Amino acid sequence: MTVPDMGTSIASVTCNGTTLTLSGTTPAEAGGNRCSGGTNHHNACTANADCPGGACKFLRCTNPGCLFGPPLPIPASAHNAAAISTCVINTVSQNASGTADCGTGTTTSYSIPLSSAVFLTSDLMLMRCSGGSNPGGDCTGGGGCGTVAAGACPGGTCANDTGRCTTDGSACCADTDCTAGGTCETGACAGGANAGRGCITDADCPSSSCKTFIQPCPICNATTNVCNGGPNRGLTCTPGDSIPNGDYPTSHDCPPPPPNFIGAPPIALVLDSGTISRTAVDLSDQVNVFCGFCKNGVAGFARTCNGSPTGALCSCAIGTPCAACSGAPCLAVSCASNADCTPLATRGFGSCGQRTPGAFTANDLARTIVEQGAAAGPLTTGGAAAPETLVSIFCIQPTFNALVDAGYDLPGPGAVALSGTTQLQ
Repeated sequence: MTVPDMGTSIASVTCNGTTLTLSGTTPAEAGGNRCSGGTNHHNACTANADCPGGACKFLRCTNPGCLFGPPLPIPASAHNAAAISTCVINTVSQNASGTADCGTGTTTSYSIPLSSAVFLTSDLMLMRCSGGSNPGGDCTGGGGCGTVAAGACPGGTCANDTGRCTTDGSACCADTDCTAGGTCETGACAGGANAGRGCITDADCPSSSCKTFIQPCPICNATTNVCNGGPNRGLTCTPGDSIPNGDYPTSHDCPPPPPNFIGAPPIALVLDSGTISRTAVDLSDQVNVFCGFCKNGVAGFARTCNGSPTGALCSCAIGTPCAACSGAPCLAVSCASNADCTPLATRGFGSCGQRTPGAFTANDLARTIVEQGAAAGPLTTGGAAAPETLVSIFCIQPTFNALVDAGYDLPGPGAVALSGTTQLQ
């Protein structure tokens, strides 16, 4: 999965010698906020009241309600898996905090707790306009692959943006469109010996890479600067990232469709510029566990008010205010052993584990996860921005959507390396 670039997060800093104490910033302190939707779309704002009919997007701050990075597309590239592709909007849920050292440029335990809103969108644009006055726009009119809406592409054509055959690279909607035993895949090789042919991973593209056709998040068209797909389709936008693949660029000017929201699992994101690791443990009912959650003996996981082992069972969308919990969120219950799940044992959730053992593969090979960061080096106030890599290892709760949890093997561990620049002002 490609991590969006070009995001900016601003922390407040106090110093004692070379030690920097990092804390969150408010939308007013960080600036850079923009209305999304409504009558004041794409204009500056400081609060939702400035955006009649829309919302003020807090793009750079690091206090609760602020956005962390551009929309994150997660295309499911496996064969016939596009339906479980998701778009994730990460929002800060607690004030950021941590420490850094301006003498060495290291960052230590920079905590930015997130609420990760998941939208099960599949592929938002199965057919897109090529050329004309609506380049990149959806041209199915709400139909499926192969459907062309009349007048959708003035001066242009409606082209397949769903898949390519592995045999000859011809456009396809399903395996039945491909000859000689080929399959229809949602990616195409960008170059090399298999240029243009359908692919699933880079391994299918010798000397090249596999570029996806799936757009789980709406696109901010970098040519027209208008939203392609989603509720803000046709409105002005500013790309929030570059174009490393077909699912970019994204922008908070172009949000995903609200009806596709399935929940907002919390992510305990703690960033560090050093080397961090996490080793799995063997529990009573499962080996190689990185992220334990209370579950039954099969695969079902407990969901309780506030994620407490003594809390009432609930069924609201994860991470959202739940009426059955008096407004508290409905969450999975984390655990380190079966003993932590004892209060839930009588309700059938007395076992501690994750969906499947190991990490990042169904083969149960991973025992230790290691992430290597890189410090920025000496920093001075007003000096030039310096390159830095911040890394984190964290646990991802189940979404309690059966398709998503099975397709992405949730709950389980996650890891990220964020390469960017750091600057003191």
